[in-house]
Amino acid sequence: MNRKALLALALTLGLALPGSSCRPREPEETPAPAATPAPAPPPGQAAVTPPTPLGTDLATSVPAAPPAGTPPAADLPRDRPLQAGFLVVDGVYNTELAAPYDVFHHTVFHARPGIQVFTVSPDGKPVTTFEGLKLTPDHSFANAPAIDILVVPSARGSMDKDLQNQALIDWVRRTGGSARHVVSLCDGAFLLAKAGLLDGIPSTTFPDDYQRFSQMFPSLDLRVNVSFVDAGKVLTSQGGAKSYEVAMHLVDKLYGTQVAGGIGHGLLVPWPPDPDTMSPRVVEVPPPNSPGAPAPPAPGQ
Repeated sequence: MNRKALLALALTLGLALPGSSCRPREPEETPAPAATPAPAPPPGQAAVTPPTPLGTDLATSVPAAPPAGTPPAADLPRDRPLQAGFLVVDGVYNTELAAPYDVFHHTVFHARPGIQVFTVSPDGKPVTTFEGLKLTPDHSFANAPAIDILVVPSARGSMDKDLQNQALIDWVRRTGGSARHVVSLCDGAFLLAKAGLLDGIPSTTFPDDYQRFSQMFPSLDLRVNVSFVDAGKVLTSQGGAKSYEVAMHLVDKLYGTQVAGGIGHGLLVPWPPDPDTMSPRVVEVPPPNSPGAPAPPAPGQ
């Protein structure tokens, strides 16, 4: 039998020919209707290719729920938002301020009542960031509301000039002492250390300043080469782009993985993070009787 006849027989019986594809046949699908050709552009005008439809509007799209994980904290207030106060002084760095500010602010889109964010400067007067942005703080030390989450971003003077400002250090000590959580970014850890908020607990700071931190505060437990340290009440971060990680972690801790995942979807910050690619971090309970430690159980419990 010649090859032409063999081909006809194979097509009839559904057999595969030597040299033809051995890939299993896909289920037959109804062919899509042919697209209507676009009208030709007027003479002298370039053709414009319409964008591919996204299928959903960004403003109304609902991201898929992330995997189940940490549930919301049981003691969150239900009748008011948590108050997150961001300390801003001249020379504050944009990233350490904006990254956690954005993350905490976006809780209002995924949880009720979420977190209310605001800025506080010593005198309430405008400040200029290290990169040159002009900011008008929401409050001064004198009229700031009670703060549940104190956020201390790094600033140009965090390792020297700001440490000599006794009113600043006293405010950090007093406000941080009464807050539910304290978060420092980059060299903001120096202010927490000066205020005594890192006594007896592990902490970290900007990698280039490990040596200086150890020299200035030799009794403190400095952790190196980690993105952030969660010591219970107090969380310290390397800063920079890592500022997103500590903020996302605290949101997960407070509101649960689903809320954090929704925020991560909007900010393009993967959450939960891939354990194979995530930055090293230290998450641990501090020793008893330290500022970040949970209260000891009552006798008999």
